Amino acid sequence: MKTLGWLECLFIALLIPVGAVAGAQTGIVVLGPVFAVCIPLAVASAFLRLRGERWRQLNLFQRLPWKETIGWTIGAIVSALVLSNIVVTPLLKQLGVPPTNVSALVSLIEGDLTYYLLFLFPVAWGSAAVGEELLVRGYLLYRMETLSNTWIAVILQALIFSLAHLYQGWMGVINIFVLALVFGIVFVRSGRSLWPLIVAHGLIDTVAITLIYIGRSDLLIGAS
Repeated sequence: MKTLGWLECLFIALLIPVGAVAGAQTGIVVLGPVFAVCIPLAVASAFLRLRGERWRQLNLFQRLPWKETIGWTIGAIVSALVLSNIVVTPLLKQLGVPPTNVSALVSLIEGDLTYYLLFLFPVAWGSAAVGEELLVRGYLLYRMETLSNTWIAVILQALIFSLAHLYQGWMGVINIFVLALVFGIVFVRSGRSLWPLIVAHGLIDTVAITLIYIGRSDLLIGAS
């Protein structure tokens, strides 16, 4: 049965790029990241039902005291940014790894208010902050934990999440792996509530998209 469980996780992970391609084929750019999350989430929901489970049983949206929510949110953001900026990015530069490739996003968002707003709300705060956290930290981490143990699941969810950003190059992938690792640890340590991660994810993406919009993509982690 464990083999089937791992195949389930692999299948859902592979649906992320499949969904991105399917969304892009519509000709509506923002549907790429939206489909990349919605399609695997729909399949994950089906697998839950097949096992007689429901999303609410996972208790992913439990309310923490507001001080704890703020604390874990700040902790996630600061830990990820410090590790990426001070440790990972300088090391990768020394090893000759090319900068993070965000050219596709720059060509769409820079100076374009319409695309900025589309990527800010439906994508950054929708499919990314809520959708990706629900799929990766919420479902995949939980499922892989039932098949192995907590820390293997934390590492594997970070690997899946980072490889989904392969279009950013290895600098982007490795930095996102670090971020996802931090987010996975925060999720486990905070009592498994997604709220701190949703807020942290949304804020990080908001800053990134805003920097691209105002023409300062060079300030993104690993981009210069």
